[in-house]
Amino acid sequence: MTQSFVIGLGMFLLLCVSSTFSRCEIPLKKGDTAVSDGDTVQIDKIFIIGHKKTKEHIIRRELSIHDGQQISRLELQEILLADKRKLINTRLFLNVNINIIDLTDEKIDIIIRVEERWYFFPIPIFELADRNFTEWWVNQKADFSRVEWGIKLRHFNFRGRREILNITAQFGFTKLFRLAYQFPYIDKKQKLGVSFYGDYATNKNIAVRTIGHRQQFLDSESVVRDRWRGGVSLRYRPNFYSSHSFGLHYSSVTVSDSIPELNPNYFNNGSKYQRYFALSYNFIWDFRDFIAYPLSGAYFQIAADKIGLGIYGDIDILNINARYSRYFDLGKKFYYGSGIIGNFSTPSEQPYYNVVGVGFEKNFMRGYERYVIEGPHFIIHKNSFRRLIFAYEADISNAVKLKQFSKIPVSAYFTLNFDHGYVVNYPNYSENELFTGRYIYGGGVGIDIISFYDFVMRWEYSMNIEGEHALYFNLYAAF
Repeated sequence: MTQSFVIGLGMFLLLCVSSTFSRCEIPLKKGDTAVSDGDTVQIDKIFIIGHKKTKEHIIRRELSIHDGQQISRLELQEILLADKRKLINTRLFLNVNINIIDLTDEKIDIIIRVEERWYFFPIPIFELADRNFTEWWVNQKADFSRVEWGIKLRHFNFRGRREILNITAQFGFTKLFRLAYQFPYIDKKQKLGVSFYGDYATNKNIAVRTIGHRQQFLDSESVVRDRWRGGVSLRYRPNFYSSHSFGLHYSSVTVSDSIPELNPNYFNNGSKYQRYFALSYNFIWDFRDFIAYPLSGAYFQIAADKIGLGIYGDIDILNINARYSRYFDLGKKFYYGSGIIGNFSTPSEQPYYNVVGVGFEKNFMRGYERYVIEGPHFIIHKNSFRRLIFAYEADISNAVKLKQFSKIPVSAYFTLNFDHGYVVNYPNYSENELFTGRYIYGGGVGIDIISFYDFVMRWEYSMNIEGEHALYFNLYAAF
């Protein structure tokens, strides 16, 4: 790594250490009642209104206050700010307003008014099978045979207990049938939860190798890959901001005869099968103001996966991925976000089907959207300066009578982005050396559009270390 990369990484880590557990505040929205300075008060009653579907105990689980509590007014102000953020980040509510009613000088009531989201979505599927829009538009030449279609039935608040039901029937590029269910709480203290999933998928077109950091696909008239997966996870949430998840998973994948002929290392040693059990552990500490597009706060996650438990002997991988992000409100509508991602995988030689690297999911860098930079070990540092352009709420209640869709908030941010990192190449991977084993960087400018129901769009004009530049379109926040 070059000296500049080491210095930049060191400065960021120093920033992380100094600010990881600092308080992150969000303002109460217009209409909320602030409390004045003074001595302690007693909370007589907490009233929660506006919830028709959500059970009240699910809402109270997120509160740091309770009926009859003695608390100073200054401390109450800070707690209510944090509790409001926690309720918004359950993704159960469009809006949360908190009001304080003074009964006497020493006794108050608190009224929490929530506006519930629409929870059940029969969502038509029409999406790209590729890693991002640029991969589909440029590398795959906008091939509509690589489109996936079908329907997802999702309920984000089943039985009013924040349970999530997901049923998927998908066709097109990938034929997929999936059932998943999540119970957030199975105990009276609401700290333990459990989830399970199972799916079956087939493909007639899959990536069989990577050359020049671009995936090479085999297109067939018949099924070339058949996959079964399933698993169960236990989640432990000891407090408001952190959670632990422990999972047991099973996977069985079969490919056609042509795949090992094209790439004998697809599953190792020319095999057509791969079966394994896996254990997973995931820890999350989340103190962001708004999960879908954070502007202040912090986030830390570490995930460890042991793939292959010696039962079948097909595979043996230990993969550890860690990420930390910090977000700052700089004032005057300016914001700054910085995030670092690191990955370690052993042993370094693995089947092609199981390789990891930069370019998959959120492990990406601006300017490299057209590429996959595969490697067992990598580190990425992302940076974005943002400036709010406008924030507007359109009232369409005259046309749409459903309260959950009657107002559409839209905000836009101008962004200045810079990402850099380093990827260690896989052994005997000489066809993919352009961006591995060297300090790489990329970035540019962009426009982010944010709306309700966690909708985020990003248009970014970016350049990479080779001087390649283009306009890229992506969904979801960059980090």
